[in-house]
Amino acid sequence: MASDPRYRASVRIDLDLVCAHPDDLLTGIDGSSRMSASTMDAEDALLSLLDVAVSPGADHLVRIESASTAVVDSEWEGTSGGVPAGSSDTARVARAGARLAGIDWALNELFGGATGDATASELRQRTIIKGLVWNASVMVVDCLFDDVLHLADASGDHSAWRDTHVISQLPPQYATHYDRGFAQKFLAATIEVTSRLSASPVYPPTVAHELALKLVLDEAERNADRLSGDLPEGWREHLDTVLFQDLDVDSLFAEQDAASKRDAAAATPPLDFASWFIPYAHAPAPAPYASDDLKEPAGR
Repeated sequence: MASDPRYRASVRIDLDLVCAHPDDLLTGIDGSSRMSASTMDAEDALLSLLDVAVSPGADHLVRIESASTAVVDSEWEGTSGGVPAGSSDTARVARAGARLAGIDWALNELFGGATGDATASELRQRTIIKGLVWNASVMVVDCLFDDVLHLADASGDHSAWRDTHVISQLPPQYATHYDRGFAQKFLAATIEVTSRLSASPVYPPTVAHELALKLVLDEAERNADRLSGDLPEGWREHLDTVLFQDLDVDSLFAEQDAASKRDAAAATPPLDFASWFIPYAHAPAPAPYASDDLKEPAGR
């Protein structure tokens, strides 16, 4: 005898909630949950208060087999823009990510499409990745300002680059060029490449811009390792694939001899230090301060 037909559906429910202060959320949870409040943040407390259920009297018609909840985005009103102390590190990162719309296109393939078809968990992961990139952009630029001051104070000290925050992460075989003048130009390139991340998709126009973007993504990846939330596997590799035309700049970090440096200068586009601020052919013009006109634009 044939069984009764059944209808199965996956339902997405979006809720906009107005919540109390994090401290109030933590004191509002039940006694058993409060036992672990020392390790619980405000978002955990919020999710513990939510439940999905069918209407009373309809349980014989519909049975919920599984349900999951995740905070997609959050915004605190009545503050100066910061996130209250009761919030998790992940919430702080996600709050920053809400301001970075310029790489949404780059994340669509990673998450299988635009945000309209994403699950709550995927929306949250997307926002966290954007927050990691945003925070890394701010940190790298801020540290570069310190690097410029340090190199200015250590004029004539050819080893001063070793004590910098960001410049010391660049290929060491070119360290003899890392003085204040270079740091200022690299700072300009970094500001430009990070500003384009928050605006429209544009490939980095020079080797220096590519190096700056690489250092920003390196910082974002390091910060991701400190978060408790899971991110999709290969998210960094995916961003490398879509934000760069190629990854030739990685070869600059390999140990080079005189022959390999000549090869770098003869490459297309050239990767020798003299070409770092020369714009690629067909690339948008970089900021004047971060552009050299000593040679013709490099082909790419």
